[in-house]
Amino acid sequence: MPGEKKASDEQIVHDATEQVAINVDTFVQRNVDERSLDEMSTNSSALTEAAEGAADGTDDVDEWEEVADGTDSTVESITEPGRQRKVRKKRKMMRSDAEEFRLAGRRALCKRIEDIAPLMLKTAKLRILGRYLSSVRGLEDDDLTNVIRKDSQKLAEKVRIVSSMIEPDPNFDRGQLKSIIFAILLQEETHSVDETRLDEKVIEFEKEIVKKAKSLNLEDLRKQDPERWHHIDTYKIVLEAALQNDGSISADEARLLGVLRRHLSIAIDEHWSLSAALKKFPKEKCVLHTPDEVNEARKELQRDGVLWSYRDENNRNIDVIPFEIAEIIRREVAKQELQRTNYRRLLMNDAFTLTDLRSILQAKGLDRYGNKIELIERLSNSSVLPSEVLGSLDREKLSTMCSFFGLKSYGNKADLIASLIEFYDDLTFEERVTKDGREVWYSNFELLAARSYAELRAKKIISKDLEIERMFEDATEFLFQNRLRVSCERANKENRADGRLPLDGNQVILWDCKSVEGLVNLQDHLEGQFDGYLRKDAELGKNPLAFLVIGPAFTPHSLKLAYQYKARTNWDVALVTAEALKHLAERWATMEPNKAFPIRLLNRTELIDKERAEFLLSLA
Repeated sequence: MPGEKKASDEQIVHDATEQVAINVDTFVQRNVDERSLDEMSTNSSALTEAAEGAADGTDDVDEWEEVADGTDSTVESITEPGRQRKVRKKRKMMRSDAEEFRLAGRRALCKRIEDIAPLMLKTAKLRILGRYLSSVRGLEDDDLTNVIRKDSQKLAEKVRIVSSMIEPDPNFDRGQLKSIIFAILLQEETHSVDETRLDEKVIEFEKEIVKKAKSLNLEDLRKQDPERWHHIDTYKIVLEAALQNDGSISADEARLLGVLRRHLSIAIDEHWSLSAALKKFPKEKCVLHTPDEVNEARKELQRDGVLWSYRDENNRNIDVIPFEIAEIIRREVAKQELQRTNYRRLLMNDAFTLTDLRSILQAKGLDRYGNKIELIERLSNSSVLPSEVLGSLDREKLSTMCSFFGLKSYGNKADLIASLIEFYDDLTFEERVTKDGREVWYSNFELLAARSYAELRAKKIISKDLEIERMFEDATEFLFQNRLRVSCERANKENRADGRLPLDGNQVILWDCKSVEGLVNLQDHLEGQFDGYLRKDAELGKNPLAFLVIGPAFTPHSLKLAYQYKARTNWDVALVTAEALKHLAERWATMEPNKAFPIRLLNRTELIDKERAEFLLSLA
């Protein structure tokens, strides 16, 4: 019946709206350290996402709790005749000033191969390319740099990196050192550290392992957790047998021990502790490695193409795993989903109660005794993956965690877990305070250009959609001034380009930002907007040479229109992708930190993408 259908439709809309108010009381259980929980404020973007999930039917079924009459009338409720009153539990949202929102951007801080190449010493380049090229004879420093830039993808090829990492070093002692170096660098925020400091960190690391081994008491573990003790004891017996003959471990024995560690959930740190307890770590009788030995391991890793080195602005040699290579090693070799610092952050989330942590440890055969801080430290240092820990939570808790951070809060558990790991992995270890607020917008340049609303909200870059346009323009101004080191003027009137780049002889290049979710169509802006901007500057006595249109990407027809406009007016129109402009700016700031970019190179009619930007850099 029509009347019944209308009522049904209204009920569907009502139910979808009601979904927004779902609360998960179990999510705010107390931490063992009895920290007080501040009142959580409403997160508008998370509410919007929840509403969308409810509207499309992907959110959970309503959760209700039955209450007796007389319940506080301020609680939202529905009473049906002849049925007990039900109350919807309200979802509590995270405070907008939560620490995580101020820490996004770790991956953007990591250096890529193309960033590192021009900063490398020639000796480091020769080591990197020695096993890659058939011959490096006759190649000058610039030639080596160009090879690295050109072949950056091949140098970071997964098969090449994985085979270099898993092939046991015939020198067992050096192989141990190489593993320690990577254990340290993979835990560094940007997978980089000063060369001298790395030497110190290796020795400090070895000292700490030896110190812990002296207090290792397996009998206490046997009483507290017999199952875990059995795993450790089994591994110790096999390790002792492998070391029995010559105090060293062969390549085959190393592979066997690796399989056994994974099967028994033995962390590599525990392996080293047991080796130290047997007086076989770092070397025979627990003798520490020397800086010279560390340096030999460093050189061998450079020859393997997995550890790189460059000279920073303070003339220090920096050991670094380039971002592309680090991602492969973390994912394919080390099975590292989160660095330890961010793993701890995840476990400190109120979603995990003391009972949850103990259950996870027990299920993995690990010691489950201690307070919450101790359990978090034990888990974050174990071989238990963050995805496994998150997998122990029900879907509702995962959804609520995602809502807290403005992430997509509907979908299956695997999707929610992946979103949370991605979010936590991008957190910096400490908050960066910048004097220029535009730098934050600049670090999200491509997201602003593409109007990536969800990511920008998740990072707390925007609170309103209308902010994107202004931030994109300000970020572009910052790029020209602080990265390309060129003079940049902003328009202070309407009906003007967003900015101009002054040149000699009263000449200028105008620029305008177009942030869109799809492709920029030049036809929508050229005649009615950009042409007028150019003519007004000409009327003011300026001599405009070109117009830069900066956007995420452009329609295929746009370049044809730009050429036609050039033929008709003699004014160049360059279509510059945000990715290309930022690439140009970052590379130039690295190559020539105190020199202005020859901005006249942009005075051309063409599509400037990342590849073309690299060509312009070669001309500079």
